[in-house]
Parts: sequence; structure tokens; C-alpha cells
Amino acid sequence: MKSLIFLLVSFSFVYTRSINKRENIPILSTAGKYLNIYSKSKEIELGQVSGLATSIKDQNQISIFHRGSREWNQYSFPDGVHFDRRRFGPILENTILDVDTRTGEVRSQWGNNTFYMPHGLTIDTQENIWLTDVAMHQVFKYSKERTLVLSLGERFVPGSDSTHFCKPTDVAVSSDGKDIYVADGYCNSRIVKFDSNGKYVRQYQIPSGEKQLVIPHSLVLIESLQLLCVADRENRRIVCFNIKSNEGKVKTIIEHPSLSTIYALTYNSLKNHLYAISGKGARTDAVGYTFSADSKSFGRLLSIWKANEKFGEPHDLAMSNNGQFLFVGEIRPNRVIYFDKLL
Repeated sequence: MKSLIFLLVSFSFVYTRSINKRENIPILSTAGKYLNIYSKSKEIELGQVSGLATSIKDQNQISIFHRGSREWNQYSFPDGVHFDRRRFGPILENTILDVDTRTGEVRSQWGNNTFYMPHGLTIDTQENIWLTDVAMHQVFKYSKERTLVLSLGERFVPGSDSTHFCKPTDVAVSSDGKDIYVADGYCNSRIVKFDSNGKYVRQYQIPSGEKQLVIPHSLVLIESLQLLCVADRENRRIVCFNIKSNEGKVKTIIEHPSLSTIYALTYNSLKNHLYAISGKGARTDAVGYTFSADSKSFGRLLSIWKANEKFGEPHDLAMSNNGQFLFVGEIRPNRVIYFDKLL
């Protein structure tokens, strides 16, 4: 079938348009496998899977940030911003699971009585774990020994200055650990940069007069191209900032008629691919996307992929460090699926 594909790429908001006539984007149906999570010592009931990250040093481990018995519903944030602490206390269950990807066995679990509404999870090159809690409006850094070493934001106090967040969603960390980027978030439209000690450096935003970020939901660093890419969820696009520039300018915007709400991004440095996944719409199924992350063809849509049994509500992505497996975390049903055959 003939199709007209539009790819919009901007450089510092000077747009260039590439129109690829009669280009057929492959639509792949692929069989995902469920990660059957269990523990020999304690029964595990997986909650809404909000965050995923694979170990940097152990290619057979994935960490899962889930909400236990807590669900995000109409009662969670009565005014849309402030969490209802009178109704809900901390989640009683362990919210972080370290899982063997070969067997599904839980190697360790922690984080009970600590978090209120888990969201993003990131593991940096030193195996520190970064977590965001949208109820607390905070970002937390834990060492590989699971000791809290840094907190950003003020507990349960939303804001938009250099010391506050409003429902922060995700974290990205440079490979040398010097630069910390926070997606902020559900009620702010910015990315905030900190140094390794948690000192505010700057923020990244779309220039006034242009279409602003609407729920920056996921972050990925592509350091080889000096890009920080953001899943601009409700705008159905991917925005990439130039991290080399002190001005924090937008380098590239990826837009395509096939894109739906973009919930998560992950990067495969071995294949030079950028993966994204959409949410489920009222009339559309959730699907995945594979883009080129090569400098000569960055942002080109290579394929659209679907799970044979259909996705529920995907929320996050993670790539194994050997580039072989792509993991999808969902919030309905609560599960983790992985794929090993994607373009």
C-alpha cells in the first residue's frame, strides 16, 4: 500500500522537512515472552510496573519499580497535583525487585514503607539506582548497597523552581556520573540538570512561542551524538536537546503521523537504534517504534512493532546491556514482557 510519510526534524527550531513518498514502514508482529516473576522465600504479587532498568554489570538482571497494592486512580491526587496523604500512606510492600531475567526469580527486594507513587527507575554506570516518586515530588539516589545517598526536591511539596519538582517522571545520568537530568514532569514542562552533588545547573525547555513539552515522560542519553532525548508524551513526539551547548537548545524533533502518545524511550548503542513505545488509546492499540540513531539518518522510522497478544498499557522500556533483549513494563495488566527479535 502506498503511504506518504512525513518526518519533521528541527535544528534549533529551524525546521527541515523530509517527505518520503511511497515508503512502506514495516509493521512487525512479534512474540513477546512474559517474565514470570517469583520468589522462593516470599510470595510476589506484582503491582503496576512504572519503571524498569537493566544492570550495567550483570546482563542477566533487571530491576523493577512497581506500586504493589497501590494504584494511581482518581483519588490519588484530588486537585491533580497534591497527593492525598490522609487517605494513603506509604506502600507496605517492597517496591523494587531485582530479578534474574533467565528464570524470573527475585534475587533481592526492598523499598517497603518508603514510596507513595513510584514512577521512574534508572541505573547509572556505577550501579547507583535513581528513583522518582510523583506523590512525593522527589528524586532519590541509592547506592548499589541500597543506601540512600541523595534526595532532590522537597517531600510532598510541588514547585517549579531550582529546588522543587512537580511529579517528576524519569532520570538520565551521564556515563561519567557528572550530569544528572530529571524529567519534570506531569505539571511542569521542563528537564532539570544537576551536577553529581545535586546542585542545580540549568533547565531545558522549549522556547516560548513554540509547542511546549506536555508530560515529558521518559529520558534517554545518546552521548555519542551529544543528545538528551525526551518522550514528549501528549505531543506524540520525541524532542532531543543538544547537551554540548550551554544554551540547552533543541537539536532535533522527531514527529511522524504514525506516532501516538510516547510513554518510554530506550537506546541500543550496539545497533544504533532508538526504541519508543506508545500508550493505548481509546481506539488504538499500543505499539512500539524503532528509529535510526545513526548520525546520518537520525530519527528515521525503521519499523513499527506489535506484540502478538497485544500490549495492555505499556509504561517503560529497558534494553539489556548486550543489546539482545528489550523489556516492556506495563501497568495494566501488571507484567513485564521481553522481546529478542526486533529490527
